[in-house]
Amino acid sequence: MYTLEGKRIDLNCPCAEYPTPQFRRDSYISLNGYWEFSLDEDPVNHVNYPYGIVVPFSVETPLSQIDQSVKKGQFMHYRKFFTLPDDFNVGRVLLHFEAVDQIADAFLNGVKIAHHEGGYLPFTVDCMELRPGKNELLVDVIDDTSSPIYPRGKQSLKPSGIWYTATSGIWGSVWLESVPNEVIQSIKIDPDYDHKQVRIRVKFEGKIKNSSIKATFAGKFIAETQLDNEGNAVLPLRSAFHPWSPETPDLYGLEVSVNNDVVHSYFAMRKFSIVEHQGHKVFGLNNKPYFLKGVLDQGYYPDGGLTPPSDLAMSNDLELLKDLGFNMVRKHIKVENMRWYYHCDRLGLIVIQDFPNAGRPYKKLLIWTAPFFTYHFDDTKRHSLLGRKDKEGRDYFEKTMPDYVERLYNVPSIAIWTLFNEGWGQFDSVRLTQYLRSLDSTRLIDSTSGWFDNGAGDFDSKHIYFRKVDMEPSKDDRILSLSEYGAFSLMVSGHCFNEKKTSYKYFDTLENLSDAIIKCQEEEVLPQIKKGLSVSVLTQLSDVESETNGLITYDRKVVKVDKVGLRNANQKLVFKEDNHD
Repeated sequence: MYTLEGKRIDLNCPCAEYPTPQFRRDSYISLNGYWEFSLDEDPVNHVNYPYGIVVPFSVETPLSQIDQSVKKGQFMHYRKFFTLPDDFNVGRVLLHFEAVDQIADAFLNGVKIAHHEGGYLPFTVDCMELRPGKNELLVDVIDDTSSPIYPRGKQSLKPSGIWYTATSGIWGSVWLESVPNEVIQSIKIDPDYDHKQVRIRVKFEGKIKNSSIKATFAGKFIAETQLDNEGNAVLPLRSAFHPWSPETPDLYGLEVSVNNDVVHSYFAMRKFSIVEHQGHKVFGLNNKPYFLKGVLDQGYYPDGGLTPPSDLAMSNDLELLKDLGFNMVRKHIKVENMRWYYHCDRLGLIVIQDFPNAGRPYKKLLIWTAPFFTYHFDDTKRHSLLGRKDKEGRDYFEKTMPDYVERLYNVPSIAIWTLFNEGWGQFDSVRLTQYLRSLDSTRLIDSTSGWFDNGAGDFDSKHIYFRKVDMEPSKDDRILSLSEYGAFSLMVSGHCFNEKKTSYKYFDTLENLSDAIIKCQEEEVLPQIKKGLSVSVLTQLSDVESETNGLITYDRKVVKVDKVGLRNANQKLVFKEDNHD
C-alpha cells in the first residue's frame, strides 16, 4: 500500500475509477492491478513471467513494483488471467488500453488481437476470442525512448535537467466493457454558445432505428431530442442556459441512446475566440475579454512517473491551482488521462494543450541562442537543424494529429492547442497550423510557443526566463502571450528527488521565493496587460526530478508559496471588463 494525504492506494486495483467520464457505459471491469511480467531480449517469450508488475504504472516507477530502466532492445511481457461474470457479456466485449509506450501487441487466448504504435494515444479491440471461464491476456511491448519517429515528450534514458525518467510499457488504465452487437462508436459535441444550443454528432455501427438524446442540469432533466438518419441532432437550451467559465464551471449531463446502446457523457456551454480590448486582440471567453493566468504542468509524479498515482492526486493538484488564484493550466508536452481533463472541467480550469514532441535532438547552438535573440527560422527547409530529418517521423506526427484532436475534442476546458514548443521537432508550422485549424475550428492555436515563430497561429508567443518580463505589443495583430516565464527555484530539504538542481533563478528561503513570485506577478506581469498581454504561464506547478522550480515540491508535501499572497496578486491579473462576481 502507498498513501497520499492519508488515503491508501490499493495496488490490487489502483486507478479504479471509470477512465473516460465523457464516454461512459454502465458495463465496466478494471484490469488494473497485479499482472505477471518479464523483461528480457526475447520478442516472443510467452512462458516465463518471473515478476509481478502493478498496472497502470510504467516499468521505471516505484508504484509498478519493478522500478527498473528499460534498455533499447528489451521486451516487456505482460500476462493477466481474468474470468468474466456469467451475465457480463450482452453481445460483444471491448478491451481498452489507455496508454502503452511504445509499440504493443496484444494476444487473447493465444490469438493476436491488436497491434498499436505510439505511447500517448489509446486503442480498443474487440475480444472475439473470449472463452467461458478463464481467459489469458498477453501484451508484448518494446520501447525505443530515443526513437525519432514516435512522440516521447520529456522522456530520456539519461535523465537530467529538463529531461526526465523514461516511461515504458503500460502506463494507462486497462479495462473491459460489454456492448450490444451494434454500438455507438463516437460522439462529437459542439456547443453553439451564440445560439444557446448544442450540436451532437453520433457515429453508430449499424442502422439507427431509435434514438434519444437527453440533457440534464444539476441532476434535473431539461431537454430531449432524437438523431436524424445521419446521426445528427440539435439540442436547444434557451430555457436552461448556463455558461461555463472558471468562475462558474457549470456542466450538463448528457445521455445518448441508440438502439440498445447507451453512453453517458457531459458538456459545457462556452466559446473561445479572439476579441478586441483597448485596441489589442486578446483571448475571449464567451465573447468577452478574459485574461488567462496559469501555470505549466508537466504531469509527473515521483512514485508514478507520467501516471498519476490516484484520482485524488490529480484533483489535489488542480484544486491547489484554483486556491492560488489561477484560472488556467498548460498541459506541457503530454496528453493526460481523461479523468484529469474531467477535473479541469468540473473545477473550472481552462487548459492549454500541447502536442507531445518527437524527433532527434536539435542543434545546440539554436537552443543556446534562441532565448536571447529573435531571428527568423524557415522550418520548411533544413529539417535536420530542428531534429526532423526523418521523413517517417514527420509523416507519423501529421498522420496522428487527427487522433489527438478526436480524443480531446469534447473536453470543455481545452481552449488552446500548442503545436510546437521551443522548436522541439518543429517543421512546416504554417502548413500544419492550417491543417490543425481544419481539424478543430472551435479552439485557438499557439503554433510555435517560445521561439522560431513563422507567423502562423493566433498567438505572438514568448518565453522569458533570463530577464525581467517586459514585452512589446504584438506587431502582427495576434494575441500577445507570455507562454512561459518564472522558474523560481528552491530545494526543500527532505523533499527533493535527488541532490541536483536545475532552474534559472535560485532562492534560499521559502519567504524569499514566495516574495519573488508575488512581486513578479504584480510588478512585471500586471503592467504588460495594457500592452495587450492576454496569457501568462508561470513555470511551474511542481518540482520535477532535478527541476526545483515548482510551486510545490515533487512529492506534493510542501507548498512553497504564500497562498493568500499569491492569490491576491493573481486576482489583480484581469482585464477591466473581466467580471468575476
